[in-house]
Amino acid sequence: MAKNSVHWADKKEVAVLSWQLRFTSFVACHFPVFLKNTLAMAITAFYFATMKKEREASKDFLKKCRGKASLLDSYKHFLSFSLSLMEKFYCWSGVPAISQIETQQDDMDELCKRLEDGEGCLMICSHLGNIEYLWSSAALGKTHVKRKFEIYPIADTAITPKQNNVLNRNTKTINANSIGIEEIALLSEKLATGNVAIVAGDRVSANTRNRTIPVEFLGKDASFPMGVFALACALKVPVYFVFALREKDLGFSSGCKMHIHKANCSMHGSYLERKRQIPNLAKEFAKFLEYYCLKHPMQWYNFYDFWA
Repeated sequence: MAKNSVHWADKKEVAVLSWQLRFTSFVACHFPVFLKNTLAMAITAFYFATMKKEREASKDFLKKCRGKASLLDSYKHFLSFSLSLMEKFYCWSGVPAISQIETQQDDMDELCKRLEDGEGCLMICSHLGNIEYLWSSAALGKTHVKRKFEIYPIADTAITPKQNNVLNRNTKTINANSIGIEEIALLSEKLATGNVAIVAGDRVSANTRNRTIPVEFLGKDASFPMGVFALACALKVPVYFVFALREKDLGFSSGCKMHIHKANCSMHGSYLERKRQIPNLAKEFAKFLEYYCLKHPMQWYNFYDFWA
């Protein structure tokens, strides 16, 4: 890590009061689209003006994707993030219909059949787009699967505690920093009965920052979390890479495209055979992540030096 870089997990939640988040939730669920966009632009302007390091990280990332990036491009990047925050509240309000999520000609049908048959899986998502569309739809029973199944998200719960409280997700998040034998046994049991675990594969958690896999991403080696891909090895279930992306980067009313890709790496066989697949699984995920980043760079929400 670069000498002056701050690990993303050491950054504090941006100072904001609970009432401000609740107001954001109210706006997302009840205001007309043009007012949502207007408020988002005003709020974004304030944070954009005060967050120098995040602006620099934004421009650096956009340059990697587009070859160049202006200050206006970086502002649009911030604005896209503001809209995604509103979307989170909107998703968990129960208002969105399943018809607002457009499936693709990928591995969605295979995934649905697997879940219909009562077989679980591990999904690896990212901070590209807004996975809350999938998470909330599954939790609220709005899916293409007839049977009810549960989502078990795995995340660093200490990063945005106020936001997590206001979102009021009706699922229990498993703390990524405390995954041990008991948690893996619990997840194995839940997945064996047709449920789903989901974890982001593009951030190293606070307690595992030294356990990483170097993978080429956008032309330069980046550190990906070994624990995420080792979890796939331990669970011994099929892995799917999931991306939920707005059709229009800066449109709150834009539909969402859900992309589902089954990993080619098989997590079957002996422990040593599965362990050998961990770096390959990370590389496969990074390739999909890179592909969608190049298509939708404005929906990348890692505002720090990803390659440090």
